[in-house]
Amino acid sequence: MIKFFSTLAGLLLTYNAMSQSPTLQVVNPVKKIEVTGTAEMELTPDEIYVDVTIQEYYGKNKQKVDINDVRKSFLDACNKAGIAKENIFINGINGYDPNQWYWIRKKKKEPDFMATSTFTIKCNSSAQVEKLTSYLDDQGTQNLNVSRTSHSKMDDFKRDLKIKALQAAKTKATYLCESIGEKVGKTILIRENNQQVYQPQPMYKMEMAMMDQQSQGAPTPSGLDFQKIKLSSEIYAEFSIE
Repeated sequence: MIKFFSTLAGLLLTYNAMSQSPTLQVVNPVKKIEVTGTAEMELTPDEIYVDVTIQEYYGKNKQKVDINDVRKSFLDACNKAGIAKENIFINGINGYDPNQWYWIRKKKKEPDFMATSTFTIKCNSSAQVEKLTSYLDDQGTQNLNVSRTSHSKMDDFKRDLKIKALQAAKTKATYLCESIGEKVGKTILIRENNQQVYQPQPMYKMEMAMMDQQSQGAPTPSGLDFQKIKLSSEIYAEFSIE
């Protein structure tokens, strides 16, 4: 008898606990569509960085042309090409430090020592680069190289490209849903997957004219070819389906 009442009491306690527990509600899963939008564009560079190395040389009278005179001629060429001073940067100096003591000592010990200087110039177009090469002294110019290209409004273009990629994702979600008689709802998630900037190494071909010491000719640029900068952006997005 005692065992029977114990079992009955246990059943009643279990029933009371179940009756007091909150009612479980089944939540309907959100219908959604997941898409990826992409956008691409090409830019013509308006920032062209040119590295130029100038060097002392022996002139017609067998006298060495000092690096200061070579530098002055170089800066004059930049001025004629329309390049502002703030767009000319000293990239490297070989042979002396800012105090010039090492350079002076080196030149005294080694009369044939040739001092060099390297500059980085920012041009605004390929035409300006061509103009610069036409004014450079072929004897004092040791090397010229287009190191990289960019665009002055790169950040603005990147932002606009992200917007277009997201809009492309919304457009894709819309026509996919409409194809099955559904309608796109609110945005659930936006995630930037990838943004790439392809800046190919610019190709620059230049042949400094080979002249003898009696020639008065000017250096002859052989051609200039810049590839466009390519931008791409990819946005992942989720939208509800109404």
